[in-house]
Amino acid sequence: MEEKKILSIRLLSTAKATDRIYDYLCPETLFPKRGDLVKIPFGKGNREQYGIVLEVRQEAPQRECKEILSVFPPEYALGEEMLDLCEHLRSQIFCTFGDAARAILPSPVYKKAAKSVRCLAINAKTDPETALSSFSGKNKEKYLALLRFLQTVKQAEAVECEKRFGISSSSLRLLEQKEVVFFCEKEEMRNSFADLLQNAAPVELVLSKEQENAFSELKELAESGKAQGALLYGVTGSGKTSVMLALIDFVLSQGKNVIFLVPEIALTSQSARLLVSRYGNEVAILHSALSEGERRDAILAIGKGKKRIVLGTRSAIFAPLEHIGLIVIDEEQDSSYKSDTALKYHARDVARFRAARHGALLLLASATPDIESYYKAKNDKYHLVTLKNRYGASRLPEVGIIDIRRDLRNNPSCLIGERLHAEIQRNLDAGEQTILLMNRRGYRKFVSCMQCGTALRCPHCSVTLTVHNGKNPRLVCHYCGYTAPLPENCPECGGAHLALHGYGIQHLEEQLAEKFPQARVLRMDSDTVTGKGSLDEILNRFQSGDADVLIGTQMVAKGHNFPNVTLVGIVFADTSLYTSDYRAYEHTYSLLTQVIGRAGRAEKPGRALIQTLNPRHNVFSLAARQDYEEFYEGEIALRKSFLFPPFCELAVFTLADEDEARLLLRAKRLADQLSTQLAGEFQDVSLVVYGPFDATVYKIRGIYRKRFILKFKNTRRTRALFENILITQSDPKDRQAKLTLDINPGMI
Repeated sequence: MEEKKILSIRLLSTAKATDRIYDYLCPETLFPKRGDLVKIPFGKGNREQYGIVLEVRQEAPQRECKEILSVFPPEYALGEEMLDLCEHLRSQIFCTFGDAARAILPSPVYKKAAKSVRCLAINAKTDPETALSSFSGKNKEKYLALLRFLQTVKQAEAVECEKRFGISSSSLRLLEQKEVVFFCEKEEMRNSFADLLQNAAPVELVLSKEQENAFSELKELAESGKAQGALLYGVTGSGKTSVMLALIDFVLSQGKNVIFLVPEIALTSQSARLLVSRYGNEVAILHSALSEGERRDAILAIGKGKKRIVLGTRSAIFAPLEHIGLIVIDEEQDSSYKSDTALKYHARDVARFRAARHGALLLLASATPDIESYYKAKNDKYHLVTLKNRYGASRLPEVGIIDIRRDLRNNPSCLIGERLHAEIQRNLDAGEQTILLMNRRGYRKFVSCMQCGTALRCPHCSVTLTVHNGKNPRLVCHYCGYTAPLPENCPECGGAHLALHGYGIQHLEEQLAEKFPQARVLRMDSDTVTGKGSLDEILNRFQSGDADVLIGTQMVAKGHNFPNVTLVGIVFADTSLYTSDYRAYEHTYSLLTQVIGRAGRAEKPGRALIQTLNPRHNVFSLAARQDYEEFYEGEIALRKSFLFPPFCELAVFTLADEDEARLLLRAKRLADQLSTQLAGEFQDVSLVVYGPFDATVYKIRGIYRKRFILKFKNTRRTRALFENILITQSDPKDRQAKLTLDINPGMI
């Protein structure tokens, strides 16, 4: 049989059970290579799919193979590092190869990479005087000036030509018909921070002695040429950012490039101003609020070597940057770095892989490090670099812990206690700003009928509906987005007495307006940060002094630097303390410490008030003192006693099904398989299994969910067991009956 070019291809979209290599023939007119993105016919219906070429070989086909349809340009190809990363993620977090590849490629790959601008150019054979000899009238001189201009610049935007020479678009089309000029398209790469470039004013770095020492330690690691890990731990306001900027300067001077991650979009604007003012057009920004085109253009510019610094949220870790010398993960403790989408990765783990590949320094930075990161630093897996003092004249704020129960006895609907009320008024009188944290969206938590007791629930999810206030109050599901008008009567019994329970941030906004009618208040939560640019607008207004009080959910807590903020209030500090997650205390300590740290970051002293129902809880006193060491010692002892990370790893299998009865049968089948295989083929695997039990939210969007939680040690045999379960328990033909696996999930 005649030898032909055979391609080994993995699909971009496929189920776990069918995630394997497929052979295709290559037409003689196409010349793909390893890593190229190709379009292929797949399945009985030959529907168009996309795949990545893993191997090109010359041999006689052993069976009938289909031909690929096309090959994408080289800028859409995956290099060796990214191909290896896809395989690494496939084996470590049990995703498909395509799940990983889609996170790396510009998405969707088949759409146009850049917007284009309509331009005008002169015909190369045209002599302006000769070409216009047949023209007469007042436009002739304009035409002549235009053609001479085009001779000089070669091409110009059509709109610019119309404005510059006072020529209409119909006149330009006339010149085109006479073959004097022709229209063409000029590619224009979109830039999401063009406005920042115009106002770039870099801040001079002046490091304190403590910062200089920290920089020297990190510089030594960065110039070693070996993969290194370091944790920069410093109290809020200690100037960690300045140390990181000095380190970036050094790494760039060595000819290496940088990835800089922040946990939330709320922090990219501040970081973008800092980096763009210092490094200009060498910065690329990647986050989910960019348009499709802006994101694609940034990725393509990075891949072409036009950018040296990539700033972004979690997914920016996949940027196709070469010659990486430094990867920074700021606020590294933040749960936003863990993805709960189809690709359930942690940015820190991907960063570790890439740093090892490039011989780069991985720098984690936080005032409240992740317990597991600090454990590694204490056990010499990371280099620990510490900043113990605030920078310059600023000092840590004075913190008061307020027993809000006293205020609630006098007024059960009270959100702002007597002490916090007095401090807000003091700030208003002094012309200073205040931040209030209330980590609950909406107006009221839920509604129930006083006659039959029914709580109004989402018809698609097993949760109560939250009341959102406004001109027309509505009920909203925060899981699936379902909304409905707030009814006058109970939908179950028709009762006329509906009671509103609990409070959300909209209610806080209403109380502030009642108590401080003169105060200018801004609210920052996922209900106000909706349109593109809305977040920047809120932050800019507060930064410029257009508001006295900023209220918000956890997005106000981290990284922001407002020099005139001297008061921080936590309205209900208990909100995150009693969740079922084993990291509840850690998350609460981190959130409180971070938001307290927003106060007193300049010369004016800061204060913070923690309103709580449980003032004696040690998490509050430790956060007030910013005593991370004592908090860590207590937390790590508990983790060791009850065998939680870092002393084991966690896996969560989630079964999802629109048919509840079938879900119960599938859960039993999975439990039986685990029991059988751990007693038989995989009896050498050490595993502790809990479940099945209902997911924290049992039903979302009409889909019921059961979970198993497993404590395990990450070995080749354990991974083989997990892979076996995913393949045997999944049905790729039934999209409503899903099985997913999440390794070390963000929430339990």
